[in-house]
Parts: sequence; structure tokens; C-alpha cells
Amino acid sequence: MQRLITVLTCSLVLLTFNSKGQTIESTGSISRTMAKKTASITPATYQGRQIIAGSGGGFTGFSTTYYLLDNRQLFGKRSRDTLFTPLGKQTAATTKRLFYLVEKTGSIKTTRFNNPGNMYKFVGWQKGKQTYQVTWGAAGTTVPAMYPKIYDSFMVLIPTTSRLN
Repeated sequence: MQRLITVLTCSLVLLTFNSKGQTIESTGSISRTMAKKTASITPATYQGRQIIAGSGGGFTGFSTTYYLLDNRQLFGKRSRDTLFTPLGKQTAATTKRLFYLVEKTGSIKTTRFNNPGNMYKFVGWQKGKQTYQVTWGAAGTTVPAMYPKIYDSFMVLIPTTSRLN
């Protein structure tokens, strides 16, 4: 939850009169702070479509996950993090192309493949409580051909300097 804080400052002039009827002027100011709560969109609260891609495993067992929302926002999160890291926005054309790749070309809703190895990669799709994921990494398994390409296309969206380590 983000907070939008507005500070309202009013100047005032106080006129007082002394015993001789002369005006004595005093000035001052009053500040009042008003806070308005605004909802922040994150992958955890978003009800629209999301593409999820990431990798993990190995000695630490940690994973890194990136999320592209259909409103074009991009986020990242490591398994040891509690908050999502905003990574900017994508163009409408790039977002549309990637959703097409996952939903139509990759047919994620009908592709069943869950073969993680010690080190693994994954591509997923989510809308509300509806979730589909393809995971690969186990030796000797044949990954559906489109998914390594989709993963690579997704990872190109994230500049090297913005990647979470």
C-alpha cells in the first residue's frame, strides 16, 4: 500500500491592537498533513493476465521470478524477498507479442510439462486463481520446443543492470 501525502500550509496574519490603538501585526503559518491511501498494483494483487518467467535451484535453492502484467508493468522478486521490485513498463506492442507467444504459440493452457532438475527454468501464465506453468531442467528430458525461446524472449525485456541476483 502506497501513501500519497499532501502538505497544506496556510499563512495567516493576526492583527492586534495595543492600548494606544496602534495596530501590531503578527504573522505565522499553520501546516496540516493529510494522508490518502492508494492501492499499489503488484503481481500478488493483480487480477489481470500475467506472464511469469524465472529460474532457480542449485546449492541455495533460491529462485528469481519476473512478472509481466497485461497492463505492461514489469516486476521481479527473489524467493528470499518479501516485496516485488518494479522494473518499469514495456511497450504495448512488446507486451501483446509476448502474451501471444505464451497463450497461442506456446499453448500454455494445454501444455503439461513439469520436469525441474537441480537447476531449472520456468514460464508461467496466470489470471486470478487460474495458473499454468511449464518447468524444465532435468537431464534427459525434451522440453517443448517453444518454451526455451519464450523464456529467452522474456528475459531480453529485463536489462542486465535491472536483473535481480
